[in-house]
Amino acid sequence: MPRLLSQEEIDALLAQVPGEPEKGKAGAKDADRTSDKRAQLYDFKRPDRLSKENVRSLHLIHDRFAKSCSASLSAHLRTMSEVNLVSVDQFTYFEFLMSLPDPTCLSVLSMAPLEGNAALEINPSIVFPIIDKLLGGPGQPLAEIREISDIEYRIIDGVVKRALQDLQEAWAQVIDIEIAVVESETSPQLIQIAAPNEPVVLVTLEIKIAELSGMMNLCIPSRILEPVIHRFTQDWHSVSATSRPEEVRLWINELLNEVPLPVRAVVGKSKLMVKDLINLEEGDVVILESSTYTPLTVKVNGVPKFLASVGEHAKKRAVKIISRIEKRRLPASEASKAARSDDPRKERK
Repeated sequence: MPRLLSQEEIDALLAQVPGEPEKGKAGAKDADRTSDKRAQLYDFKRPDRLSKENVRSLHLIHDRFAKSCSASLSAHLRTMSEVNLVSVDQFTYFEFLMSLPDPTCLSVLSMAPLEGNAALEINPSIVFPIIDKLLGGPGQPLAEIREISDIEYRIIDGVVKRALQDLQEAWAQVIDIEIAVVESETSPQLIQIAAPNEPVVLVTLEIKIAELSGMMNLCIPSRILEPVIHRFTQDWHSVSATSRPEEVRLWINELLNEVPLPVRAVVGKSKLMVKDLINLEEGDVVILESSTYTPLTVKVNGVPKFLASVGEHAKKRAVKIISRIEKRRLPASEASKAARSDDPRKERK
């Protein structure tokens, strides 16, 4: 008669097979991991030639472009304008064309030294309000969209050139390019800068003027970016910000050199009572506090900077700088108050 095994004997037999339970657990984990994996769709008609890192760099470049374009557009239209970056995506050129209205404002751009052309499209919903604003109108949109005339193209050309200058400066952080308008069209089907199935980078921006808004699209074929794609790294912006401080300083100094400042020479001061001031007539003499030998004070933007003597130069009254006044630097608030108090327009009032 066969003998039945006790529980201790069964446990001893199982202990002689090491690793089986762990293997079972590992197999269960692999099965769970396999079940968690999901297939990802890939469209062979739309291959992504740019990596996510490259797209992030392009996003940063055109975000800076949007900010500078907001300032230049506001100055050009003399009204508050805002340009915001919406997205940076990869599509085919055919999909880009199908997304555009017809007619529209479309410009073909050259980006030397890069080979090939790009395209800049501004939606008619914002083009006509800009034209109306530049012509002195309130900036209202058209009730029905129509083609842009040659005269209107000349008017909007100034806005496009300002935008391209801002775009060129934004790209200068990575590569120096010269952007120019090669051709302008109203029908998207007449512009062929790439093959229909060729991948392109589409930069979409939104233009806001008061309560109106419209889209601006920049289409760049991916093959144009391939020779310089290695420059679009994730840390290019931090490197460029720290590697050229001297160039930034010189650029700021160059801009400051063009800032106009009011310069006035103060002959002297005197205090008069109101009744004496009211009774002043032609020929009256007002005695100043300073003597004839006291140098004049020359103020720059309302701040005393130099001592000077009175003279004549080229048959015009002039002052000769004698010395510089070394004084503590006034805070910005006090300097602005001094400039306002020194404004000759207030005296004419």
